Amino acid sequence: MEEEESYDSTIDGERRSPTSRDNYDYEYSNLNNSEEEDDEEESSDNHRTKRRKHAPTLEDRITTLPHSILLNILSFLPTKDAILTSVLSKRWAYLWTSVPSLSFTQSYKTATAFASEVDDTLLLHRAPKLANFSVQFEYRSRLKRRLDLWVRFATTAKVDRLSLHLSSHYSPLDANGYRLPQYLYANEFVSELDLSFCKIKPIGLLHWTSLKRLCIRKSALCEDVIGKVLMGSPRLEYLELNDCYEFNRLHIVSESLRKLVIDSYLVDMLESEERKLELEIVAPKIECLEILGGFYMKRCRIKNASALVEAKLDFDMWKGYDSDEEEGACEEFQDIMRDILESVHHVKKLTVGNWCLMVVSIMSMEHLPSPLSKCQCLTMKTRMEKENLPGVARLLQSSPYVETLNIDITSSHYVGSMFLDICCRRSYSDEVKHWKSGETYFKSLLVCLKTVKFFGFGERLFCTKEAFILVVQFLLKNAKVLEKMVITTSRDMQNEKRIMLPEFLQVTQQLLSFPRSSPHAVVLFPYL
Repeated sequence: MEEEESYDSTIDGERRSPTSRDNYDYEYSNLNNSEEEDDEEESSDNHRTKRRKHAPTLEDRITTLPHSILLNILSFLPTKDAILTSVLSKRWAYLWTSVPSLSFTQSYKTATAFASEVDDTLLLHRAPKLANFSVQFEYRSRLKRRLDLWVRFATTAKVDRLSLHLSSHYSPLDANGYRLPQYLYANEFVSELDLSFCKIKPIGLLHWTSLKRLCIRKSALCEDVIGKVLMGSPRLEYLELNDCYEFNRLHIVSESLRKLVIDSYLVDMLESEERKLELEIVAPKIECLEILGGFYMKRCRIKNASALVEAKLDFDMWKGYDSDEEEGACEEFQDIMRDILESVHHVKKLTVGNWCLMVVSIMSMEHLPSPLSKCQCLTMKTRMEKENLPGVARLLQSSPYVETLNIDITSSHYVGSMFLDICCRRSYSDEVKHWKSGETYFKSLLVCLKTVKFFGFGERLFCTKEAFILVVQFLLKNAKVLEKMVITTSRDMQNEKRIMLPEFLQVTQQLLSFPRSSPHAVVLFPYL
């Protein structure tokens, strides 16, 4: 009987055979011990085997955790996965019904079948308070009543974070978008709202007294609605407008709002030409502004942002044009870019994207002035090609107080950059010569630079090598207080690095051979 028990013993739920590690240890001990020692060893093995047999399995150890911890674990799972845990044991059978987080995502089911699943789940759910409620599916106008009930369910449970990620096969400007129920505009509990493909049309005043973070995607927003949202959200700190349209002026005087993100601007073809032309931003009290994405037929200008500490300009403007309009478009882009740089000249942290950098390159090659910047941390997102060199030089020239310089080579470029490529090549044919000719003018301005970081070393190495080497050589030669230069690769390059190892080593050796004006400067490379 004792022998049978040893064969059936388990460790953490795994069956052990008589030819496993226990028997191996037993046979090995026979070579060096006496029979008496063998008996003691066998007795000790049997004791350990019985002890392991009664040890709790991994599943048992999780099940014995406190109720609150189990609910917290389940809250990180999609709701359909949390429901599947009900088959584990009696304790798990109805545990998911008390999880304070509900997340539903339509996969391969039809919208109607997905809605039925959500309905069934909410009928069984019994948590009195919800921390998070999120649905993501392809919206149909026939499902409005059911979606209204879901929103009612969430608000009744005093939800903290509410996300409605809706989509449509039709145009995002489609008139069949989901119209938010009026009772949602009077909510004192929600602190985060994430809305996509929703019609925001409050009747009367709006009361989101606890709202701190608001993201609106693919929605029509007139200035009146934006004004109501800001007035009715006295604690709002973060506002993001992503692929929205219909507004032409953002006048933000909120005392609480600290960060404004405008990511792309959709064009409603029914708008008049006059309404399409310009987006004006007046936000004298915000501290962080990000202008991202694509702006087709829309000029973006910053009229007042005097309290800004951080600005990110990673956008792309383009317009319908023919060959006769190319020169005029280039001049227009330069005017807009110069105006925006002037508006953010006082920020401490500045990020300039690839399209903006190309416009600055054209300004530099045409010997046009660029506003001086007071930024201490400058980030440039660039393809690091020869056409970008004048822009890199001009930004360094215009930023004498920079202490930290980040150059991100991994950034992608937008469609409009193709047009700017043509403008760059027409403006100047030898960008390397232009870079070298300007060295004597701005090298004396690098008196504060202490840290340089390159992200994406090796990204498109054969295309970027010449420009990359020129920039590194110049910085090492002229940054007199430089402490460290860090050169890293992207995660996507880890496998390619082995294939391109000889090329990497060659570039690395060349960079290490460059003279350094700072005696304390060190150059750090990724592991090769």
